[in-house]
Amino acid sequence: MVSIFRRFIMIMLFVIAFMGVLQSPALGIQINAIDDAGQYAGQDAYLKFVYSSGELPITAGMVSDRWTSAEEVKTFASNNGVLKDTGWHLESAGNIWSSDNDFIVGDTFTALQAGVYRISAVDGAFTYDSFNWSDVAGKWLWQLQIYAVGGDNYTLGSDVLYDTAALALKANLGKYMDITLAEGRELIFWIADGNLGGTLEDALHRNSIDNSGSLTFNVVPIPEPSTFILAGTGLLFLSRYFRKLVRSH
Repeated sequence: MVSIFRRFIMIMLFVIAFMGVLQSPALGIQINAIDDAGQYAGQDAYLKFVYSSGELPITAGMVSDRWTSAEEVKTFASNNGVLKDTGWHLESAGNIWSSDNDFIVGDTFTALQAGVYRISAVDGAFTYDSFNWSDVAGKWLWQLQIYAVGGDNYTLGSDVLYDTAALALKANLGKYMDITLAEGRELIFWIADGNLGGTLEDALHRNSIDNSGSLTFNVVPIPEPSTFILAGTGLLFLSRYFRKLVRSH
């Protein structure tokens, strides 16, 4: 009886280890709506006023504390003659006030192995316009931009606007996207700025200095079908072996 018990324990340990091969760990990634926002992935962080007679780039030295309202932006624009031009708008990518002086829009995920990677929504939500520039101010989204470096762009989520962050998350929980990568290829995740409706001026004013919130998502490698077949065959063999072992005693 002791011998059977020992063999049973050995078999169970083997099964646990074998199943561990199939259980791909999830890599949880969180991106910040201020830092990881831009027109496209990989941009250097920048901030500038654009108007018909030129541009006015802004540095952290010119504005040491990050703007927190549209009023602060307009005050600076007025003091620097920008408001004399009615066609001005503010462009930005990333966060020039980030502690990382070489900040690049987007979080990079390097796939060391070729395969299919599943990206799924986990938590969070964000709004483009916490400065109340536009008619969509105070609305929340769950929209993750994904760039397969050297390949295609993808969007997980949608541009549907919700009244609360909780509603935006609830509408997107369970959504996922499978992306196939060659060995060593990269994915970049970021929150893009864009036109969600309203006037052209609204769209131009919607930029990363006033994005608020964050997105959390998982990246999980999906085993090949052959791995599942191998696992099933192995478990079937173990099951039959254990039955024979019990009957023989």
